[in-house]
Amino acid sequence: MSGNHKLKKVKMFDGPNELPELPDCVISYILTKLSMKELLKTSILSKSWYKLWTLRRDLYFDIFNVFENTEEELLQKGYLIDVPYTYCSAMERMLTSDTSDLFVNRVDQFLKHSNATTIDSFLVKFYLGSQQQTSIDQWISFVIKRGIQTIDLLFSGLSLPYSLCCCLRNPCQFPFHLFLETTPSTLKRLRLQYCLVFHPTDYNFTSFKNLSFLSLDTVKGDEFFIETLLSNCKQLEELHLIKCNFESPILKIVSSSLCHLKVTTCFPPFSDFWEEVNLTLLDCLKLTSLEYCGRRLGNMNFNTPMLNNIRLAVIYSEEHLNAFGLLATLPKLEILQLDIYSMVPTSVKLTQRLQHLKELNLILHLPYVTPQKLDFDLSRILTILQACPLLQKLSVMLTYPETMENQQVASDVEVFSHDEVKVIELRGCVGNWYEIEFAMNFMKYANKLEQIVLSPYWKDDESLDWSSKLAWFQSGRQRISEKFQSEDVVGREKLVLI
Repeated sequence: MSGNHKLKKVKMFDGPNELPELPDCVISYILTKLSMKELLKTSILSKSWYKLWTLRRDLYFDIFNVFENTEEELLQKGYLIDVPYTYCSAMERMLTSDTSDLFVNRVDQFLKHSNATTIDSFLVKFYLGSQQQTSIDQWISFVIKRGIQTIDLLFSGLSLPYSLCCCLRNPCQFPFHLFLETTPSTLKRLRLQYCLVFHPTDYNFTSFKNLSFLSLDTVKGDEFFIETLLSNCKQLEELHLIKCNFESPILKIVSSSLCHLKVTTCFPPFSDFWEEVNLTLLDCLKLTSLEYCGRRLGNMNFNTPMLNNIRLAVIYSEEHLNAFGLLATLPKLEILQLDIYSMVPTSVKLTQRLQHLKELNLILHLPYVTPQKLDFDLSRILTILQACPLLQKLSVMLTYPETMENQQVASDVEVFSHDEVKVIELRGCVGNWYEIEFAMNFMKYANKLEQIVLSPYWKDDESLDWSSKLAWFQSGRQRISEKFQSEDVVGREKLVLI
């Protein structure tokens, strides 16, 4: 060994009172990965670690790390009850009278003994409401004084992995007044679920000057809240409004900083399913992506010259296809996803050209009717291809697909050619005639096609897992293979069956 390289003697851990010294960043990372129970156990590792747990800068409180049990153990102890959807009141009594009080007490005790001078993130994921408002206010005050950057208050049981429903009858109110007007907060990310966000009196949100991300999920707010917040949060780049309840049926988004916007299924008070809050004005010069679930997109006033990625959902009738005329005016639109419902897919025909579109994702939600009575022809989607001359990728997904009996071959489609599309994907494919014709027509008219993928897998918005039909593996795959072998199909080597 060269004399320039000397071995350093490393001191090994040789007892409970002695631990190797670690950098603060490593210790902080270790503490973040531990549950509350595991965190408290670190105090017995060594004298130097006796109160190290109190310095944890990322605080996460949910039902599992607060009660330190598995879901099965929580059910056995009575902290949880597994009930059908209709028994909301029983679940609510259990959580509010027993479990919620114990949860709050344990969080209180943890914060009481915390010696952390800085808190980076604070998350509470548990069913809490107005009964716990005082404690929630104290928690927020605690983290504000310690320079909090991220707050997640998820006061719903819906995200927990067991069969419960959340009946939020008495939501708590987010304490905006605790953020002093004269002292800009360090808060950068705020996510609220199941609470009230009414505009405080004589408060204009200027203390939120550093806020860059805001997500409101199933919250209730007044008509001035969003308008005032956007006008004063000059660093806000991303805004999510999900299933919110606003007093006004009209929503206007005006921001000089917003880059990403998501507005899905918001309603005015005491409305039915058909009375959504409508986004009528979108004046955001820096906006690049938009996800919108609404029914009157054609009436929206756009001032978004940088917008290049859009997802539109809940298209119930052909009149909503008029929105394509509006999309055609966007000079940088390159990625578009459409969630199409009802019978619209059978007659989609675009008169407006989407000149810059490069990627199109279609999710076709098939109606709940007998498949044999469904007049469905995927080849009509080819008309969309004709309206997108620069399209390079087309992805189509059929939700809840069914195999049709006594299938008939579709009629020929209008002859055309496309010189840019390279990849075609069809998910939810189970071997129906319209799926086979869909693939054959694309092979015939897409001159630069490199690959066409047929897959049985599909999923809906509420699921993270992919579903599939056994019919594909039993007969659908064989039917497609036989059809392509028996026909003189040019380019069938591009076909990929998953």
